[in-house]
Amino acid sequence: MTQMIDAQRSSQRWIFWLLLIIAAIYLALTLNWVLNNQQQRHKLQTTLHALPLLLPVQQLTQQLQTERGMLAGFSTQQLPSRPPIELQQLQTDAAWRDLELILADHQTISETAQDYLTTLPKKTQLLLLRQQISDQQLNNSEVKRGYSELLRPLLDLADYLQQKNELTGLTTPLAAIVALTEALERAGQERATLHVAFAEQQMSASRYQSYVILVNEQMDYLQQFAALSSPVLQQQWRQVQSQFENGSFIELREQALAQDFDGDATLWFTLASTRMDKIYQLRFELCQQLLQQAHQMDQQLEQVFQQLLVQLQWLLLIFLLLIWRIYRLHYAVRPLLKQIRHSPQF
Repeated sequence: MTQMIDAQRSSQRWIFWLLLIIAAIYLALTLNWVLNNQQQRHKLQTTLHALPLLLPVQQLTQQLQTERGMLAGFSTQQLPSRPPIELQQLQTDAAWRDLELILADHQTISETAQDYLTTLPKKTQLLLLRQQISDQQLNNSEVKRGYSELLRPLLDLADYLQQKNELTGLTTPLAAIVALTEALERAGQERATLHVAFAEQQMSASRYQSYVILVNEQMDYLQQFAALSSPVLQQQWRQVQSQFENGSFIELREQALAQDFDGDATLWFTLASTRMDKIYQLRFELCQQLLQQAHQMDQQLEQVFQQLLVQLQWLLLIFLLLIWRIYRLHYAVRPLLKQIRHSPQF
């Protein structure tokens, strides 16, 4: 009889040990999934904390580019009329204050993107540059270079986010933003370059070569943006293109590429600014899509985390019950076997 009980107990013990091993494997896998989930959420949170900078930085970048274009042309004495520089400077200052308010209200940005924030220009640099221009201490090239140096850290934000991002789901929209950012900067440089050239009705050979490269790089970046964008944005970009493929804008550009600089500087600046505004609207929508996608990913990761927690709790409960059952089989049956062995019938 004891042999029968021992055999039955041994069989049950092996079954429970097998179940315990299976439960331990699933428990370990679930723990690994939980850790991976938390790592992904941590990476996403790093990106999410820096994303609020995208739109205020875009606004400041756009205003500084416009100010650069105006002041580069204003520094020449042949400009037919004085552009509304003071109004533009007020808009630039307002955009700068908006960025400072965002940085003050979002302490997490300072914590997660401190290495980027240290590269941002100071307002005093802009004020000094304006004063030098007002005192006519700088020529056209120096004006453009001074503003471009202020703009470079702002332009690098999208590239910084792309380098920090480790989630494949955000790679394509970030790459599209980087391409469009670089295209817009070259569009801004083209606007400033031809604003001066049409005002002076001339362009040096070296500056002309740089201008041709500028236009080609701009078109390459715009093609990259279109290839990386959603079908909706691609359609919107084609509509923007169609508005400027014909008409005065393209005529003035082709005139400049043909080294004929007898053009209307004010008309060129207005047309180039309108085109840039429309492209900036595409960038705004692209940034909005990125923000929405990042928040959706965060919500999905949170849902998965909650599901994994429930699964982990059930597996842990099963694991403990199996350990308790094996313990009962190993120790609780011993008194019964002793009682049977010492009974008179045995």
